Amino acid sequence: MANLTLSSPLRGRCPAPFFDQSNFGLEGSVEGRFCAPIPQLGEGLACCLPCPATDYLYPKDFKSWYRAAEALNLAGLVCMVFLIISFVILPAEQTRRHYLSYCLIIAAIFLELGFVIPFGARPEQCYDEITPSDMYSNLTCAFSGAFLIAGGMSIAVWIFIRALSMHLQICWDVMPGKRFFYWSQGLGWTVAAAFFTATITATGVSFRFGDVCHVNAAHSLEDFWGPLLAISGAATLVQLGTFAYCIKVYLQSMWNDDQTETQSSMGLPSYTTSVKTRSPRAIYRRVRKVVYLQWRGILIVVFILVDVIFFSVVFIWLNSVSSHASGDIELAMPFLLCLVSNPVDHEKCTPLAERLFVNKSTVLAVLIMLSLAGLQTFILLARVSMFKGWVDWVKYKFGSKREFVSLDAHKYAVGNHQFELTHVTPNIAAYPEIPQSAVTSPTSPKEKEDFDPYQQSGTRTPDYLSKEAARGYTSPTLSFSTPRRPSQAVFGGEWDPRATHARGGLGFHPPLSHEEDYREDNKI
Repeated sequence: MANLTLSSPLRGRCPAPFFDQSNFGLEGSVEGRFCAPIPQLGEGLACCLPCPATDYLYPKDFKSWYRAAEALNLAGLVCMVFLIISFVILPAEQTRRHYLSYCLIIAAIFLELGFVIPFGARPEQCYDEITPSDMYSNLTCAFSGAFLIAGGMSIAVWIFIRALSMHLQICWDVMPGKRFFYWSQGLGWTVAAAFFTATITATGVSFRFGDVCHVNAAHSLEDFWGPLLAISGAATLVQLGTFAYCIKVYLQSMWNDDQTETQSSMGLPSYTTSVKTRSPRAIYRRVRKVVYLQWRGILIVVFILVDVIFFSVVFIWLNSVSSHASGDIELAMPFLLCLVSNPVDHEKCTPLAERLFVNKSTVLAVLIMLSLAGLQTFILLARVSMFKGWVDWVKYKFGSKREFVSLDAHKYAVGNHQFELTHVTPNIAAYPEIPQSAVTSPTSPKEKEDFDPYQQSGTRTPDYLSKEAARGYTSPTLSFSTPRRPSQAVFGGEWDPRATHARGGLGFHPPLSHEEDYREDNKI
């Protein structure tokens, strides 16, 4: 966007490569201009660096470095999406999912999107020759800055909640339940949304370093950096308190033994459920177990806190250095004179610029650390069981589904009928309730060949039952498989105790049948 021609009318009275501020309007991010008054060249004259200013403040390879940081964010975004899909699809035994992990992953996705969107869009950073674009003049800048603010603030909030949850479990032996869940969800997202709204409306974002829009310097300390550092500092104190308690328990377990446990009258140790009566070694065993289960969460808190605090401190320092350098012309004079002497080959002046502003190594360290936040979260939350679960899921969804069939059954089903079940005609005298028209029997060899023993409709009676069926089937006396009429011989005449295997004797009244019981109840 910058016009590097030495005879440009927009330069006015300013020497190349500077431009006269009076030749430009007030559109774009006016506060993002690098301008300084030069009274030696004329009263009221202010000369500005061409946009983007990073081309004059840092060497040419700086652009390649922040492109690499954006590529790392793209890889981190892919990993975060993989984690969130794994949590949704795979069983909990394979992912060990938790709502704190869900919220942290969502916050990391917001942060990654702040770098990935400009990586694909490649937006124009400058509104004119000296003015960078802001969220009002560039839509990509608006989305990039919004996701960056939302992700950074959300990560800080959920890291604090995660540190507090581990502190309660390790130090106080309290397992957070549903009440903690509801309070954390309500306060966590509310606090992040409140500071996001305050920052995006009162402070705004613009292009400051590369294609990613960052928070403007004006009012940023009160709206964004101050609350971000306060939340991160509180999480750091909670985490340090947890570490101090673990060290204390470890030292007590080394200096004391289990003699503090109370002894019963028989010389055996008696244990109680009171925390105060536990021995130091018992407390150490409990803490060691909890720390072993929570070591991933502890490392996530430590890594993210280091990233967020370093990111905040560097940008606060950058805002202070930029405003101070623009206001003190004497301090910036060596750099300005170097640019006037080398208007085209301005890379010779980058050492002086790095002394005046934040050096390249520090800025790149911030960008790389933010880019690694998603990858760090993936490494600590991903498990080997997730990949095994995905292999099983793919085999289940896309593998060939074959029904198991016995080889012996297949051999007999092909055409070998030597074990064919023969249909037996039931004895009509034994079953008078079966109509004669329903009785069928295969009489021709053709019908026997058409018979399929694997079909339920063609179920036949085996040969070894044919003789029993021919003689007729007599139901046992004590069989109740079918409804039976009340026996008049039992309930109407003399009762034979041998028929029911019951004891006989005086004073026994046989039970009423269903019909007589119904008559007795209804007084028929």
